[in-house]
Amino acid sequence: MNESTINLLGSNPEFLRLMHTMKMVAATDASVVISGEKGVGKTALAKEIHASSRRRNLPFVPVNCAGISDSAFASIFSDSGQREKSGSAGISHGGTLFLDEVGELSYRSQSLLLHFLETADGERDLRLLSSSSRDLLELVTDCRFREDLFYRLHVVPLNLPPLRERPEDLIILLKHFSREISLAYKRSAPHYSVTARNLLKAYNWPGNLRELRNLCERMVILMAGKIIQPENLPIEIRRGGTNRKKDALFALPADGLDLLAMEGDMIRQALDMSGGNRSKAARLLRLTRDTLLYRIQKHKIEV
Repeated sequence: MNESTINLLGSNPEFLRLMHTMKMVAATDASVVISGEKGVGKTALAKEIHASSRRRNLPFVPVNCAGISDSAFASIFSDSGQREKSGSAGISHGGTLFLDEVGELSYRSQSLLLHFLETADGERDLRLLSSSSRDLLELVTDCRFREDLFYRLHVVPLNLPPLRERPEDLIILLKHFSREISLAYKRSAPHYSVTARNLLKAYNWPGNLRELRNLCERMVILMAGKIIQPENLPIEIRRGGTNRKKDALFALPADGLDLLAMEGDMIRQALDMSGGNRSKAARLLRLTRDTLLYRIQKHKIEV
């Protein structure tokens, strides 16, 4: 089992629906934009789409758009530049081009990409996948991303939920990362006490799966074969769990509540406060726009 496969493990219902959609999309040549916070596994999902497609035996060419110069980006679309980067196969030979963090491209590089896509139609057999940890539609609204390019890329959106919205997956991933890393280092995997696991579940995980894997690697190195207690965890995780309980935003009533109804009510309030602007409503709720759209559909909210 490779790292990409591990990154796509989980039993969270929204995550499983995403995986089902991914399998359907992989069978087509539609352009896909994968959104989600940094570290959620967007590259792993792009690789899985390629591996599940008819192009699986052709090149998968990743391009990191963050900080790339216009000249370096332009060289990717020249035959000589591509041959130098990926050997004998270029992007014109039927592979998959993955533009990681496409929202970071300069306006000039965006124009170059759009020109390539418009002139390549019918001439090059190419699958285009993109990812972004920023809201591309918000960038379009702020005139920082070309609207025409957005609609060329944004045929099928896939949104990877952050780790904090997948609490049922945390222990599954913890065990797999620990097992994989312990085998690589030829050390015994550590075990986590119930109290330590509860702290991990209470933590916000701003670095998502990348942060979790780094923690597992640290624990395999420092605590091989031992039982990990709360005092062995990084201070930010110990504080994160404690602060979450002390500074709770909402006190659960003694007789409980209808969580599904409350979620729908919060979404309606956010839409009212934003005047129906879905991007603003998503920011009020600390959600990505795609996640909000999914939940609007789930609650059958008319906008």
